[in-house]
Amino acid sequence: MALKTSLAAGLIALTATTLSACVTQPQPCTQEWIEWKTDRVLTRFARDNSDTVRALRRVSGEVESPSALMAIQLITLADDFTELARSFDRIVLPELNAAVAQCGEPRNFMPAFTQFLRREDVGEDVIEWIEALGYIALDQRRP
Repeated sequence: MALKTSLAAGLIALTATTLSACVTQPQPCTQEWIEWKTDRVLTRFARDNSDTVRALRRVSGEVESPSALMAIQLITLADDFTELARSFDRIVLPELNAAVAQCGEPRNFMPAFTQFLRREDVGEDVIEWIEALGYIALDQRRP
């Protein structure tokens, strides 16, 4: 009897897990689905790059008039930011574009990247600094 109860409980749990996995993904091409897909992609990227995101949060509010020490940190962060932006361009944008292409226009790099940074609570002063560096870097990449 205990074996039947365990087996039944396991089957119920498996069925519930399977059904909940099906229910958690919204209908494709709805606004809810785009938000769900974007959230999944950005959450994974944020987790994989948490050190750099945390460093950007830490310098928020200090970019406009940095101390000498902060200026040095910003210089070193520029390399980290460049790598973060390259990773975003290489990993996140293709995933978002593939998902959104099913339904509409692909995303542009800079708006998607700054949206990601705002979502991660990076300060506006840092985002403006990153936008300036990012547009320069994007211009240099173009033929």
